[in-house]
Amino acid sequence: MKNIKTYWIIGILIMVSSCETIVGIDLPEGNSVLTMNALINDNDNIAVSLHVSKGIFEAGELQAVENGTVTLIGSDGTNISVDTPEFDGENFYLRVYTFPLVPKPDVIYTLRATALGFEEVEAITFIPNETEIISVDTSSVFTKGYREGQINITFQDNSATEDSYEFKFYALVYAIDKTDGQFTYVPVVQEIYAYFSSPTDFFGGGDNELLLKDELFNGREYTQRINYDYQIPFLLGDTMPNDSIDLSKLVSTYLITELRTLSEDYYLFQSTYTTYQFSSGDPFAQPVQVYNNVENGFGIFAGFSSTLDTLRISKGLLPSPLDP
Repeated sequence: MKNIKTYWIIGILIMVSSCETIVGIDLPEGNSVLTMNALINDNDNIAVSLHVSKGIFEAGELQAVENGTVTLIGSDGTNISVDTPEFDGENFYLRVYTFPLVPKPDVIYTLRATALGFEEVEAITFIPNETEIISVDTSSVFTKGYREGQINITFQDNSATEDSYEFKFYALVYAIDKTDGQFTYVPVVQEIYAYFSSPTDFFGGGDNELLLKDELFNGREYTQRINYDYQIPFLLGDTMPNDSIDLSKLVSTYLITELRTLSEDYYLFQSTYTTYQFSSGDPFAQPVQVYNNVENGFGIFAGFSSTLDTLRISKGLLPSPLDP
């Protein structure tokens, strides 16, 4: 595994005085290599994107590799190869190599990719065991005169390992549509923008990435306080009158908390990638190294496990499918 600079700021300053000097610089051309990306968890099939890297001054989208072969090898005896990419279920424009396999925690997985004209690339990772959520509760607070929500999430850290975590939050509303005189409940999910409530804890933000290491609470029960803000999503059907009915008052709203336990590869990638995004476009920022663990190429192959908790934060006038 290694750190690879993902961008370079190349500045040429020509000092002009009474005598003008023209400086010529020959920049080396970089050879294209395979870029392989896959974030895996124990709930979904493994999907791998494969692209051709670009040089420093090459513009345009990354070129997908559609004639490659991707092989997954596991310490449990798994050995599967996929040579035909398919459209991704979440992003129709993305082609991925999908394995008919849901990976397991604590199995060491090796991912290899080959394509004609390129050197074989390889990466290794695992999925850590999930972390138990003990409780989640919410309250309202005022920050600089603005009302927002606050989440307290309590969980038990594993004393046997050094763990890293990522928090994600979603609002779930079962909106209603009236068709042929019947109410139909439609789930609408929206990710919530959240941030650590203490400025000294703040790490994420731009991409809603909330990252934490257990250095100060290893092996102990721990509570993290997080503030959030969101707009309640809802769906109006064509046959539902919308001139006098506020659906946000009719249906209940739920907070879904996702606690991800991260492999070290995932944590290093996500933390450096977030820093890169914050500094992107700033001509005075220092070059950022985005973590990369793909040998002979670029990209990330990393694992995480998820624990979910669902909490009703508002009760509607009509019953919703998740209401007790």
